[in-house]
Amino acid sequence: MKKIAHIFLILFSSTLLLNCEEDQFESSLDYVSFSDVTYNSSVDPGSTSTKDITVYSTTISSTDRVFDIVVDLDETTGDVNSYEVPTSVTIPANSNKGVFTINLADVNLDCFNYVGLKLMPYEGVNPGSTSILTYYQKPSDTCELEVSGTLDFTFDSYASEISYEILDVEGNVVTSGPSEAFTDGTASSSIPVTLCDGRCYSLVVYDAYGDGLATPGEFSLTLNGTVYASGGGDFGDSTSTSFQVFD
Repeated sequence: MKKIAHIFLILFSSTLLLNCEEDQFESSLDYVSFSDVTYNSSVDPGSTSTKDITVYSTTISSTDRVFDIVVDLDETTGDVNSYEVPTSVTIPANSNKGVFTINLADVNLDCFNYVGLKLMPYEGVNPGSTSILTYYQKPSDTCELEVSGTLDFTFDSYASEISYEILDVEGNVVTSGPSEAFTDGTASSSIPVTLCDGRCYSLVVYDAYGDGLATPGEFSLTLNGTVYASGGGDFGDSTSTSFQVFD
């Protein structure tokens, strides 16, 4: 009889332990997070815009749940007056989805501005990781002031491997080249470049072989006497520099 009782106690303890482990596993899945790790948005010059952000929870409740939103200052570079983040987001009852809106303004915007977003815990619901909103001033349709200069290359022995692109802030190709490949043995080349004052760009230099520009190889982008991008050495397949033109 004692043996039977002992066996029953072992089975009961095992079942209790298993249930506890299952409860721990289920509770670990009770969390809320943003729908994406990164978001992108733009603002027209001198204007404002909005960006809707969605959050999801892994569980559904019969009552509304309100999660506090905090701006992660360690991940934020935008001017405090260029963004407005609400203090909370509500996931309605019987739903696992909530939406909040961020207001953006063209105030002291750099080429790329970032706002870090964090959700805070709510009644045992754990938050996911920080998400980043990247926003920028959208290029206007007209270029009020052009700024001219040159993109200068000093090549290594393999000039034919080098090409380049200049992209605007939305990733559109503004100019690229060469129209015909540089010739191996060419010492240098200077390409005229004209961009718009106040706008943001990225210069991307490519090397087809994947070893960059060996000494004495280098490049530089100079507009109206100001060097906006430069580089050289072993940069692999490509190297990119973002900049904003100021005349």
